[in-house]
Amino acid sequence: MRRISFLSFFAVLLSVMFFLIVLFVMNGMNKNIQTRIMALDPNITAVFKDSNADFLLADSKDYHQLRFDLYDLIIRTVDGQFRGVNAIGYNQEGFNYWNDKLLSLRKKDPYENDFESTLGENQIAVGIDIARALGLLEGDEVTLIPIETLLLSQMERPLFEKVKVQKIVASDLPDIDSQNIFFNRELTLKSFNKSLSKVSGYHLWLRSDAYLNSIVEKLKVHEFKSVETWKEKNSSLFFALFMEKTMIGIFLGLAGLIASSSVLTVLALIMSQKQSDIAIIKTLGLSEKKTLILFMKMGLWISLSAVTVGTLLGTGISYYIEKNPLHVLPHIYYDASIPAYVDLNFVGIVILVSGALALIGCYLPAKSTLNIQPAILLKQKN
Repeated sequence: MRRISFLSFFAVLLSVMFFLIVLFVMNGMNKNIQTRIMALDPNITAVFKDSNADFLLADSKDYHQLRFDLYDLIIRTVDGQFRGVNAIGYNQEGFNYWNDKLLSLRKKDPYENDFESTLGENQIAVGIDIARALGLLEGDEVTLIPIETLLLSQMERPLFEKVKVQKIVASDLPDIDSQNIFFNRELTLKSFNKSLSKVSGYHLWLRSDAYLNSIVEKLKVHEFKSVETWKEKNSSLFFALFMEKTMIGIFLGLAGLIASSSVLTVLALIMSQKQSDIAIIKTLGLSEKKTLILFMKMGLWISLSAVTVGTLLGTGISYYIEKNPLHVLPHIYYDASIPAYVDLNFVGIVILVSGALALIGCYLPAKSTLNIQPAILLKQKN
């Protein structure tokens, strides 16, 4: 019985500890993704109805605005390899602003600190996944072709521009690294101004996310074709991350319930083996209520002590990982570190739910002591 009790204690302890660690690590990964998106992806994208419009948006202390041009292009290398890309154009000041945000995220990476942000005439910056897929290096020459060129007949001359890869950018965001190239809209791709795929507007980065809804309402008053927030743009990603965390939490929770069922086994064995002893202590004057509380305490001592120790260990290890992220993954991943983010409200919920389940689980087996009739049981034994 003692051996089973120790096994039950450690099973519940480990279940609660790993449950918290895994979910807090996933919280940290989700927070890292959100931080990168809010830093590098515009918080609000306002698109003109007319791509060649020259509408000036009033400056505000609540956000930083960048005028942009966007093209759907085909990038082709000298080796004949090609793929579709999104070409985003800022002026030099705007690209410097975006680059400063990138460096602030990757300030610990000495390679990225050497980033040259100046984009001259016929120069582009390419996402690192595009460069890997096409085998591009800095200084290579590529050809950019508007996507509508695919619809031209063989007799028509396609529109294209040859540009030089000035820099390869690593942002650790899949949408940017695998889809985007950057250019100086004042110097490059001027011949594409009448392209059917051209989209123009403003990218806005907010000082605080609290202003998001109010600024969106103000922008909708202007003549914009659409106003999209970063939450709307990435809603599918965050829903997928939420579902992933929920399913992992459910399976880990079920594992914890299975482990805690061993406590019920311990109490059930005590009830079956100690019936005569229970009858004797009842005969000596212990009331049914006190007998029920006595055996509930046995189960609660095992379960609640395991939950408490497991919560302390899981929260402590998660705090350590939060302050000291583990850099154990290879750099082929977008996030090579293992972060964590501790949510004390969630810890409180886990303690309350675990305590309630432990109370119910200990009450049900101990309730069987109420059915023990001392006179009948001792008479049968004699």
